[in-house]
Amino acid sequence: MRISLNTGLLLASLAAFASGIYPAIAGGSAGVIVTSVTAGAGDPNGKVPAINAVPGAGVANADLSFPLAILTHGTAYDIQMTSQNTTFGGTCRDSYRLTQVQSGKTVTLLSGETAPYSCAAGTVWAWYLGSKAVPDSPGSATLTGTVTAGKNKVSMKVPVEIE
Repeated sequence: MRISLNTGLLLASLAAFASGIYPAIAGGSAGVIVTSVTAGAGDPNGKVPAINAVPGAGVANADLSFPLAILTHGTAYDIQMTSQNTTFGGTCRDSYRLTQVQSGKTVTLLSGETAPYSCAAGTVWAWYLGSKAVPDSPGSATLTGTVTAGKNKVSMKVPVEIE
């Protein structure tokens, strides 16, 4: 297991047992699969996010704040992304975007990214990125998490509401 903490980013790479389980999915996704992207409240006590912080747990775990679908303008959130790498070896980078359609155009409200990192087949990853405050733009929006694996990109989109 490899864990590093760098300027508010928590990265965990845990050995995965599924390197050969999803060959059809891996072929269509450059060997990397985004497994979640969420927005959650920051923990004022600093206990969450954490990796493998559940005492006595029999599995590897990513401990995060509860994922939220309703985001309040003026509030900053922890953007939490997880992914599984089945076959890719090389440089990866994770990023997120909070977008909204306004007058027929897609507008980026918030975005952020990790520094490039070396990713290898048979690993899982968890990234936690602090956001700026959500702007005052009520209505439906989309939170997109993307992993860039070499020259390929894979994404997951999650609908959210801004109030």
